[in-house]
Amino acid sequence: MKNLLNISIPNRTHNILADMYYQEQNNGDLVVFCHGFKGFKDWGAWHLVAEAFAEAGFIFLKFNFSHNGIGQEDPLNFTRLDLFQENNYSTEMDNLETVFNWLGSEDYEKLKLPKAKEVSLVGHSRGGGVALLSAFENKRVSKLATWASIANFDRFGNEENLDEWREEGTKNFYNSRTKQDMKISYQFYEDFDRNKERFDLEKACKNLKKPLLIIHGKDDDAVGFSHAQRLKNWKQDAELILIENANHVFGAKHPITENIIPKQLLEAVDGTIEFFKK
Repeated sequence: MKNLLNISIPNRTHNILADMYYQEQNNGDLVVFCHGFKGFKDWGAWHLVAEAFAEAGFIFLKFNFSHNGIGQEDPLNFTRLDLFQENNYSTEMDNLETVFNWLGSEDYEKLKLPKAKEVSLVGHSRGGGVALLSAFENKRVSKLATWASIANFDRFGNEENLDEWREEGTKNFYNSRTKQDMKISYQFYEDFDRNKERFDLEKACKNLKKPLLIIHGKDDDAVGFSHAQRLKNWKQDAELILIENANHVFGAKHPITENIIPKQLLEAVDGTIEFFKK
């Protein structure tokens, strides 16, 4: 197996860090993985997930959204909270489009990486919403799998919460793992409000003409499995896998202490591989 880590993909604001995993003999199908809120490409067991897909014959690409708070020099820590503060849904959608464009660029060819015949998406948590919207908008995406995905982007609370956010200018999202205050400026909501029609995940899901696999843990306390049920209701021909005793990250943790994929996460991986191979 080969892997190329911390590839810097040119981006019009801040470059995007990415990893590519593959075997010389692969099936030509590329899987692009989108992390979630306060997530990053090197979190927990994501490298083991990448290896499992590569061993199954896929080309696997995981990347950091440019404003996820992870800097270029340190891919394991949130050292760029200034970027995190200015993130929004439009930026993440633009990032994914940049990744797609890079896959067909001269820069990509110079790295002598395998060319993709087909592109599928896997999105975790908020990344599932981004992946769903991208699959709806982008003809290059053939299949989609969501893991513990949100079913709506409008997760801002009531008018009182919005008024307080607007008056303060920023809203704090405390990271209990790193003990960091991670602030997001009010522009995040303004971006959503300007693009409400585009960011309607119900509309995107109902009109998605591509195969969809929905995977969710029954014990997810961050994004309840009712989100998965809503996605399934909106797209009746989607496949739904609810994993028993699985939390939001399917039993994984960061930092990972064992070089093995947790049982519930392995169920998600195996189910997705089987779905993408159909």
